[in-house]
Amino acid sequence: MLARLTELIPSEVTRRLGRALFSLPLPPCRPGVRWRVGPVETNGPVGIAAGLDKDGLYTRALSAFCPGFIVVGSTTARPRRGNRPPLTARLRPRSLVNAMGLPSPGLPVVLSRISKVEYPLFVSVAGFTAGEILEQIRYIERYGSNVRAIEVNLSSPTYKGMWDKAAPLLESKKPLFIKTGPTSELRAYLELARRGGHGLVITNTLPVADPRIGVGRGGLSGLWLYPAMMRMLEKARAHLGGDLPIIAVGGVMSCRQAKAAMKLANAVEVLTGVLYYGPDLVKRLNACAAQP
Repeated sequence: MLARLTELIPSEVTRRLGRALFSLPLPPCRPGVRWRVGPVETNGPVGIAAGLDKDGLYTRALSAFCPGFIVVGSTTARPRRGNRPPLTARLRPRSLVNAMGLPSPGLPVVLSRISKVEYPLFVSVAGFTAGEILEQIRYIERYGSNVRAIEVNLSSPTYKGMWDKAAPLLESKKPLFIKTGPTSELRAYLELARRGGHGLVITNTLPVADPRIGVGRGGLSGLWLYPAMMRMLEKARAHLGGDLPIIAVGGVMSCRQAKAAMKLANAVEVLTGVLYYGPDLVKRLNACAAQP
């Protein structure tokens, strides 16, 4: 019922309503599950994907809904304004096109906002040069003591294509997860992950044209993305075996989908499903996906 009602409301309106909800002073979650995503301990297998809390403003409120972990960002090294609106548009069934343009107050501001949050946190970093990404990794190593892992966004549609100039240079004292996309050269990312011992996040949004978006193009997420994500996940696991952790993200909105993804992945992230069903979806999926 909630998802059907949400489809009737303009996406820009629900985006603003969501910001108000996630700013409420909600009571903290008391998780009863411990999970491992490679070297990272979390509170369950299903987390909140990058993009829901880009600025570090809603992390404490989101933790009240008992996600396994929360990915904050993507951040940039310095403040970035992002694209002109409209920024989002709906696509049925239960999908979205968005072109936020990687807006960010800058990594130092984001880290200061989440510094007191005691919950499993990842930070997703993005940038337009290798130096910008590596600068953020070093900054998190120094000042992000409560950040458990770094997600490196090498595949945002804002880059206008696959962008991997930083890839050969990636290394960190913290666990790294490389986020690939549907238009990326998957085998190259798999080999990069194997060589560096990094985890993978599969998949980013699919770049599409959409005249309803202010810049005329954006990234497709939601149910339309789920089949592509599963195909990529199957190829990645067949190539890597069971050695490296993989996080699946892309259109997971039901227990059946979460269980199917967990047969191949070590964890799942959700975002568009939260926008359609509300943040309690994460708690329900965690309970489901943690079962054998």
